[in-house]
Amino acid sequence: MKNMDLTILDVIEFNKQMKFLDVAKTHAPVGREKLREAMKLAGATFDQQTKRWHIQEGHPNEKKRVLDFVQSSRITKPNQEKAQDPLRVDPVTGQSQLDDGYFEIETKPEKIIRKKVSLDLDVTLHKRLKHTALEKDVKLYELIEGILRNYIEKK
Repeated sequence: MKNMDLTILDVIEFNKQMKFLDVAKTHAPVGREKLREAMKLAGATFDQQTKRWHIQEGHPNEKKRVLDFVQSSRITKPNQEKAQDPLRVDPVTGQSQLDDGYFEIETKPEKIIRKKVSLDLDVTLHKRLKHTALEKDVKLYELIEGILRNYIEKK
């Protein structure tokens, strides 16, 4: 179980009974690297021969929580809301004016779900449709779709 109030002295006591990695996994509210950095910042020293952490008795940081020494690695971007366009000010009256576009209703383009279909067309008809699509500056499938839609609506 993770202990949010785990002190530096608690880590040292647990480290006497188990490996530091196991202390980090079972008891610490942070990972092994963050716990190691916190121990260093608290003034504890690691003995390479015994593979244990030590701190002097009566050290001012021994009763402090591990989380007091953990530095957050999360980066948050501040929300800076800046005006896109400054308000226009009427030079005569000194009053601000809003653009006409401010009051327009936002409309989203209609998304059409399409299905790929192959059609066997007469070669001359296909060429005429392509020529018409080029003249009207539309895509061939949009032209054919419009023709078929008009045909169905008339029926």
